[in-house]
Amino acid sequence: MKAISIHPEPVMDILSGKKTEEYRSWSTHHRGPLLICSTAIKTPGCISGHAVCIVDLVAVKETPHSYAWVFENVRCIKPFPIKGQRRLYHVPDDRIVEPEKGEFVIEDGERVVTDEFWEKYYVNLIN
Repeated sequence: MKAISIHPEPVMDILSGKKTEEYRSWSTHHRGPLLICSTAIKTPGCISGHAVCIVDLVAVKETPHSYAWVFENVRCIKPFPIKGQRRLYHVPDDRIVEPEKGEFVIEDGERVVTDEFWEKYYVNLIN
C-alpha cells in the first residue's frame, strides 16, 4: 500500500476525523487507499513513529502555494512501528492489519473501533 509520513499532531487530527486535508508542495496521481504514518518526532498527546490509519485519497486540489490532498473514510488499523520516508513510499500489505469482527461496531454506516480496541492498540502509544 502507498504510505505517507506526517507529523504526529496532524496525524492525530486525521485519525479523529478533524483533519480532512493535508497540504503538500507537490501533487500525486495516486488515488485510493493511503496509509498514514506518524513521524518519529516525540509530541505530547500524540503517537510517534507508527503507521496509525488508512484513508482514501480522493482528490488533490491545487491552491495558490501548495496542493490540498483530500482524505475521506478514515479507518483504524493495528498500529505498528515504521521508519518514515519522504514523499510516497510502499509498505507491504501484510504489515497492515485492520480490526476484525468484534473489534468494531457499525455506527451511521461506518466501522468504528470499540473502546477496548482503542485502549489495547492506541492509548499505550500516545506520548
